[in-house]
Amino acid sequence: MEKGEGSNSERRRQARRSGAMSYEGSVMDLSREGRKTHLLLNQTRVRPLNSIPGTYSTVFDNTSPPYNWLRLGWLAEERRMLATGRLYRYFYDPMGQMYNTRQEVEHMCAYIDKKMDKKNRVIIFID
Repeated sequence: MEKGEGSNSERRRQARRSGAMSYEGSVMDLSREGRKTHLLLNQTRVRPLNSIPGTYSTVFDNTSPPYNWLRLGWLAEERRMLATGRLYRYFYDPMGQMYNTRQEVEHMCAYIDKKMDKKNRVIIFID
């Protein structure tokens, strides 16, 4: 092993020690809209968030600095695999639909904006 390289077990220990926020703590930090989405997810999913063996999860909404680009009511779930230390991110809209990447979320938001823009057009006549 060269200098600066660590073993897999060393990386896993660092991931566990990284000061990760507890799941319950992350839920308490959600906004009201984020909590509504979280409640909906736990009611509609077969397996609630943070109940998958060998993983731990935290959830965030637009009030968390790394995810301030999210819309109101959208959630980001960070799920870390304990065996490998790998981090997976999932995004949920206020209706509970899951998205795998930020690009998918931004694409959906652009689609919603485009659709809303067509509905909310107003014609103003100036005399």
